[in-house]
Amino acid sequence: MVRALGIDPGTGSMDILAIDDESMKVLFEESVPRDAVTRDPSIIIDVVRKVDNDVGLDAIVAPSGYGIPLKPVSEASYEEICEATFIHGRDWVARLRIVGLRELMKMFKHSSLPAWFTPGVIHLPTVPRWRKANKIDLGTADKVYSVAAALWGEVDERGTPLGDVRIIVVEAGLAYNAALAVKGGAIVDGVGGTSGPPGFLGMGFMDAELAYALSHVEPGFSKARLFQGGASSLAEVSSLEMLEKLYGEGHPSAVEAVNMMAESMVKAVMSLVPSLGDAPERVYVSGRIFRLDRVGSEVRKRLREALGLLGGGEVVETPRLGSRTKEGATGAALIASGLAGGRFKWLVEALRLKESQGSIFDHVMLDRDVVEALKAEFRYCRL
Repeated sequence: MVRALGIDPGTGSMDILAIDDESMKVLFEESVPRDAVTRDPSIIIDVVRKVDNDVGLDAIVAPSGYGIPLKPVSEASYEEICEATFIHGRDWVARLRIVGLRELMKMFKHSSLPAWFTPGVIHLPTVPRWRKANKIDLGTADKVYSVAAALWGEVDERGTPLGDVRIIVVEAGLAYNAALAVKGGAIVDGVGGTSGPPGFLGMGFMDAELAYALSHVEPGFSKARLFQGGASSLAEVSSLEMLEKLYGEGHPSAVEAVNMMAESMVKAVMSLVPSLGDAPERVYVSGRIFRLDRVGSEVRKRLREALGLLGGGEVVETPRLGSRTKEGATGAALIASGLAGGRFKWLVEALRLKESQGSIFDHVMLDRDVVEALKAEFRYCRL
């Protein structure tokens, strides 16, 4: 029996889930507003320490930003933490959410907790080099957690042999949407939040010409821009609840916003089919968008229609163990179980987390001096 805890660092909340991997009983769960974590990251450490004191944790999967090749938190370098949370100095002063995450990662490094930092998709050996070219965000570390939860559902719950797994995992949260292709239990491709379809807040992938134009009018433009230009901007709403309401009323801009998200998610899923080599058996969905009655139903319908064009396939919910925590927290806890040698060791092996390596900038196909400048700029930061 392993007692494992996972933390999913979403845009709206940071979710903490602890489980007993033998009984699959939830030992603890809590969802902490992300703004509170940004103000005081020690909130999370305090909660985790209390859980550890109460139940005795064997392993913890800590928030890891863009990802760090798998290692105990004590072995991570400051440079790796900086890169996994990279921002420029003005965004540090503005105290974007990622600043709180960086400080939390430092706190984990200096704690005595049995915690691990885990990789993003860009660090995994199962994604071929050509699919990583000029990418940083193929899926952050928390997107790998969602894949772990989906694999648990596919293999343990549905009984699919690991080698026969052929699924796509879609996550649509408050800021970003992402889709990842999983074949034979391994992630083989992904379109991550900032390289993927538009989300509720974030615009997703950016036209390179727009990036060029922005760099001229806003030198050193803020990462806050990446949380703009999505469905919320098109519909001119500030909350998912307002989008749901206006969409239900047939408000034209809300309908356009949902069309943008739904159609883009379909395109993301369809773009991953060549990487799978065939149509997916199932598309697993998770995130706040899919918990909206009208909007979530519409996006599911569009995904089902797309699978119909490919000859069939199901759209199913990514399973979760908690009642108040997201699917990513479930996946993080399952990975923690595997890292402690518990019931879900097979997940760690299937995802080949122990073979993760490299820098998020390793696959930028520009002049060597430019790549080295990127690494030098963002591997040293305020901590």
